[in-house]
Amino acid sequence: MKKVIKNLLLLGLLFSVSAASAQSLTKRERKAIKKEIKSYKKNPEKWVAMMNRHDQEIAALETEIGKLKAQLEEARMQNESVALQLQQLELKYKNLMASMPSTDLPEGTVYQVQMGFYQELDLVSFNNKLKVVKAEEVDGAKRYVIGYFESLMDAWQFASDIKALGIDDAFVTQYVNGERNMSFDALEALEN
Repeated sequence: MKKVIKNLLLLGLLFSVSAASAQSLTKRERKAIKKEIKSYKKNPEKWVAMMNRHDQEIAALETEIGKLKAQLEEARMQNESVALQLQQLELKYKNLMASMPSTDLPEGTVYQVQMGFYQELDLVSFNNKLKVVKAEEVDGAKRYVIGYFESLMDAWQFASDIKALGIDDAFVTQYVNGERNMSFDALEALEN
């Protein structure tokens, strides 16, 4: 018991010296520290309980720090995984864009087919939508489709403009997930 009291006094003295060297204490602070040391001197079990409580708090904080470090490591690994996936997607996108047909003319001599020269017909609004002209083989013949439109009205308007060019067979078709819907009727769909 005397050893505990000596340790307590030594701890109080060290605390006072270190606190005094770290900052100068006011009279009120010194008085409060002395009072606390006296209470621990009279009741060493209180000091032991306080030390146990502090040890438990430290252990809980260390556990929390360990959990947070694990979460941080997991987040770092997820971040690396997402960054790698992003790089792969960017590479796929770059390759896809490189394989897309361009409306820019290459250097050198090339040839184009003019479909007509019209003063009243203006297809410029469709330039960004006309990405492809595609031939589909069907029963030994080929059907040609131009572009793709997300709006039925845009497709209908373009088909009307193409008919004005003299291509009377132009009509709107529907594709669902890359497959042509042979029962689709654009006029019927517009009326509904």
